[in-house]
Parts: sequence; structure tokens; C-alpha cells
Amino acid sequence: MEKESSARVTVTGIPQVGIVVRDIDSTVEAFWRILGIGPWTIYAWEPPTVYGRKYSGKPASAREKTAKTMVGELELELVQAVEGDSTYRDFIADRGEGLHHLKFLVDDVDEVADILTEQGFASLQSGRFGAPEHRGAFNYIQVDPLHTIWEPSHMGQGTGAEVIGHYPDT
Repeated sequence: MEKESSARVTVTGIPQVGIVVRDIDSTVEAFWRILGIGPWTIYAWEPPTVYGRKYSGKPASAREKTAKTMVGELELELVQAVEGDSTYRDFIADRGEGLHHLKFLVDDVDEVADILTEQGFASLQSGRFGAPEHRGAFNYIQVDPLHTIWEPSHMGQGTGAEVIGHYPDT
């Protein structure tokens, strides 16, 4: 007989893997050329789409470029820090390019973040996105025993991020 987990947060799926890169354009081209992964949609991830952002617990503003594609049922996201302090910029400086986060979807990001921070895990960066009534939110939480950053997220009805390109061009 299987024991039930005592976890207060239950992850039922990981719909996205996030990788931090120095140069989105060359990275999407490499994924396409080497592994046939794509096509990619490239977005501006910045105010006013992203708001209420906190970095290390303090109000912050930053800009990133993101690129997304589906690989089967999994969304692959690339993130390039463009401007401002962020967990992505820290990651590149400390570790270089690589796997940054695993996303899991929740109904209430703040509730899940509170549970994880009560358990001693640090919130690195959080914020809101899209139309406020859609409740889009994210929080990057460093869960050291699991060797990665976990991102509870509520998607609402889309991000509202501006599409700034495609690869290959469509």
C-alpha cells in the first residue's frame, strides 16, 4: 500500500521548463538547426505587461526577451535578461547558461509561495502579468533540496506579452 504524501503543495504536472541564455536569437537558431525544435515565438517580457514585480523581496523593474515553443506536451521557454536586476541575470553570472526553472500551475500563487516560504524556501522573484482580472502571477522559489527553482504560476487568460519575432520567420 502506498503512503500519501504529507506535502502541503502537490505538483500534478510540469508544463514548462525554463532555460536562461545569453542570446535568444542564436539559441533558438541552434535548437532549430541541431534538434529541429521549433518554431519559436519571441516575446518582450517587460512593463506594462509585467507589473508588481519583486526581486529579492523588494520592488523591481526589469526587461527580458523570452522565446517559447512546444516539444510534445512540454513548453520550452528560453529567457534572456535585457535590463535590470533579476533572477535570470544572477543565474547567468553565478552558473552560466542552463536549466533555470520548472513551472507548475496553481490556482493561487500567493498561497503556494507562502507555504513554501514558511518551509524555509526563498522567493527569488515574483510578479503579475496580463490583465489584472485574469490574475496572472508567478513566483520563482529556490527549493535547494530539489536542485532547481520551482515556479508556481497562474496563467489566467494569456500573458498579454508583445510578440516581437518568430524563428524561423513565418
